[in-house]
Amino acid sequence: MDDRAFWKGAKRSAARGVVALAVLATGCGTYVGTTARSFLGHVRNNPDPNARYLAYAKLGSKDVYDTDEQRGEAVAVLIDRYYKGNEPLASRAMICRTLGELGDPRARDVLLKAVHHHDAVVKIEACRALGKVGKPEDASVLAQIMSLDNLEDARMAAIDGLSDLKSQDPRIYKVLLDSMEHDDPAIRLASLNALRKITGKDMGTEVDAWRKELEPILAATPTELAAPSNTRTAADEAAAKSAAAQEPTGELR
Repeated sequence: MDDRAFWKGAKRSAARGVVALAVLATGCGTYVGTTARSFLGHVRNNPDPNARYLAYAKLGSKDVYDTDEQRGEAVAVLIDRYYKGNEPLASRAMICRTLGELGDPRARDVLLKAVHHHDAVVKIEACRALGKVGKPEDASVLAQIMSLDNLEDARMAAIDGLSDLKSQDPRIYKVLLDSMEHDDPAIRLASLNALRKITGKDMGTEVDAWRKELEPILAATPTELAAPSNTRTAADEAAAKSAAAQEPTGELR
């Protein structure tokens, strides 16, 4: 497997992603201000879905917040808006992306639901975002999407999520090693880069070299990935109470 094959697939997938994002951004040139307070005002009160979409996107920059409390307020509002299910699909996808950029663990539960959304754009953004706010055990969810989803872009997003999650579970190594032999060169390259990021090693582009390097770890690996736990820690409970206090949530649709 050579680098040219890797990069050919990577460029193709990246091009599709750019086109998709360009389509989502169409019509979102409405001015919504420059501060988190302004963006939150548009999210709460502006009847124009394009303006709300842009506000959701702007809230993804940590630089717009004056205080940690204000950022926490934004996270609570974003979670609430997703759960209510009233936003267009493009906006729900952007909410997932922004929650990932903000990196608040309170977003984990909603993203664990969103990665199974029927709409591809929502699922893709949720997979990437879960990698930024999830727990190591959530790697099993992303690994299943990576292995079983029919949509290539969803599989790619799941690999991106695994890269950011950096689970040290050897079973994740095995899934990524197997994907280095996938028919699609884009999947092969993404899996290679994920292994590099997770392990901090670079064994080149040949899967055999990676298998040899990781063989001692893989030899003691169980055959199945455990499902993520629904058990909440004290920190999870505190985060949930904080979100509820700032913005009541509705029902997921």
